[in-house]
Amino acid sequence: MTKNDIYSIFDEGGLLQQNFPSYEYREGQLMMASLVRDSFEHNAIAAIEAGTGIGKSFAYLAVALYAAMQDPDEKTVIATSTINLQRQLYEKDLPMLFKFLGLSCKTALAVGRGNYVCINRFMQAKAEASLLAQDPASELYQVAQWIKETESGLFADFPGKLSSELKGEVCSDGDLCSNHGCAFFRDCFYFKAKAKAKDAKIIISNHHLLFTDAQNRFISDVGYEDEMILPPFNRLIIDEAHNIEANATEYFTEVYDSQQLLRQIAKIQKSGRFRGKSLLEQLADYSSDADIIERIQDDIMLLTQEIGTLDQYLLGVFQKNDFQPVLIKVEQQGRLEQFVKAATSVSQASGRLAAKINTFLEHNKAPQEFEGKINELKVRGTRIAMMSEVLTKFCNFTLWKDEVHWFNAEAYGTYRSVQVCITPLSIADLLVEAVFAKLQSVVCTSATLDLNDEFKFWSSRVGLPYDEQRPFLKGAFRSPFDYKNKLLLLTPTDAPIYSKDTEDAYTQYLANTIFKSIQSAEGGALVLFTSYAMLKKVQQMLAQKFEDAGLDLLCQGTFDRYTLLSRFIAEKDSVLFATSSFWEGVDAPGETLRLVIIVKLPFTVPSDPVFKARCEAIDRNGGSGFYQLALQSATMKLKQGFGRLLRSTCDRGVVLILDSRVVSKNYGMYMLRSLPESYHPDTETDGICDKIENFLYG
Repeated sequence: MTKNDIYSIFDEGGLLQQNFPSYEYREGQLMMASLVRDSFEHNAIAAIEAGTGIGKSFAYLAVALYAAMQDPDEKTVIATSTINLQRQLYEKDLPMLFKFLGLSCKTALAVGRGNYVCINRFMQAKAEASLLAQDPASELYQVAQWIKETESGLFADFPGKLSSELKGEVCSDGDLCSNHGCAFFRDCFYFKAKAKAKDAKIIISNHHLLFTDAQNRFISDVGYEDEMILPPFNRLIIDEAHNIEANATEYFTEVYDSQQLLRQIAKIQKSGRFRGKSLLEQLADYSSDADIIERIQDDIMLLTQEIGTLDQYLLGVFQKNDFQPVLIKVEQQGRLEQFVKAATSVSQASGRLAAKINTFLEHNKAPQEFEGKINELKVRGTRIAMMSEVLTKFCNFTLWKDEVHWFNAEAYGTYRSVQVCITPLSIADLLVEAVFAKLQSVVCTSATLDLNDEFKFWSSRVGLPYDEQRPFLKGAFRSPFDYKNKLLLLTPTDAPIYSKDTEDAYTQYLANTIFKSIQSAEGGALVLFTSYAMLKKVQQMLAQKFEDAGLDLLCQGTFDRYTLLSRFIAEKDSVLFATSSFWEGVDAPGETLRLVIIVKLPFTVPSDPVFKARCEAIDRNGGSGFYQLALQSATMKLKQGFGRLLRSTCDRGVVLILDSRVVSKNYGMYMLRSLPESYHPDTETDGICDKIENFLYG
């Protein structure tokens, strides 16, 4: 794709403006597309910040399309952070671009196989719960009708809500799949999608699937010219790339989870709504060893007891730590005798159970129609053994490397869940070896990558640049929005700083100020918290006031994310209280959103073990964990929250930050400088309401 092609599309009077009546020329979009083209042409890695409203998806999609048209060997994967963004690219942006340019190529949507219904597993569930399957009100009946009509087989396309129990029973599962041996292989939704992806020139994927594929290639030493979870490809564009470190860290973390282990055990020995008899019961009659079922049941009982003992130990640790995650350092290994004993017992009991299951299957004479059940029992046994391998690795102190070892737990009412985790201290080398060094070009883009530091912070966290010989291109393109006239930034200098000693007074201040500010804006507000506990406190204090004022208050936790956002966007004057995940990905242009309240600067909580370990590692090496990691991460997140407000050139509104550190501390001024320059008058709390009313309605 030549520079002339770029200009013919994005310049004033170009193809987009000719074919798209409401299209506005944006210099930033043109320059971004040119930089993406350069990265393809020079086999480079690129980091691109594209401010809100640049139109970054068209900028990179057009380059990928032209590359696909010009070279039969070109194949680009575009990975977004969420499935919602993925589907918007695939269902809306790509078709629109094809239409405007009069060009097209084969495209595909790639999501994890667990998002697809497996026809074979569904038919088994239907046969085992035949009465339920005949009831038109049941999920089984409704899914049976949907399978006849759906083209995708994706649960996301089911016109209703499905229980996690049914999804778990009928989703596509690689370990349980007989591939070409399956009677439904020709109709399989997952394999149809896989074949389409293999044939496509542009594949729209997500971070989770990208890193799953990358990890598999890394472990198996397979390059990108071969098929793994994703088909072969040579170009990669990562959108929402500010999330790379967090998403890759989560994926490369090894976890023992007691509830997941118990779920595998339950799949073996318990029946359910969609399974009349347990796996063991279905195969018991065909065993030549009369006593083995009883011995397996004994092993299950023993393993369940050992899991309970380890749970009790870990929950005890958490009660001493206010249910915060616990970082385990090398110098604390000597105090873990009780943990090692309980964890070793779980590992040994898991191994014994898996071995008994294998013995049972070796001597089982079940007929051909039970082949699927035999395979499932084998898979469950293997998973039980593998799930406890993390415990064995954790307890082998002599083999500890540059990793973060930590305990996690959750407790809601009677629900208890504990995790034992091992996380890479740095994800940078893994990303270089598994992704950056293996592909012809990688483009990383987001609205928040650059902190006025030439991408230094972000690139250092993901291992870039990793080689002086490899071109590393950078570009930051400002938003075309008129922030100085369209956005009022309020930072009251007298807002109190949170402390445990003054928590009640602090919460009262928040409740009063949030409610009065929202009244002044007449609703249309997104309130971003850093703590769900604080969100709930403020919600309880204000619920009645909002009802009396006739304002609809929506809160994270009451509905799923999609439903909450749909209602918020549909009801012009509604108010949404939300936490972490809503600091990004909320796109509510127009009058729906005219006030964003940032309750507290989004510093990662000091109790986060991985974050704490990474800060301490920087300190040990003579740096500053606070300035080099904590502050930078919080600034990037603040930019995301701030970016929720103006989503189109017509938007206008107020961002209110109720944390006076942003104006009283030196680092606060650094954070403010990273935001687009806006109208930012001095204010105290008692002047907030007048300023909001005058700006929005004066």
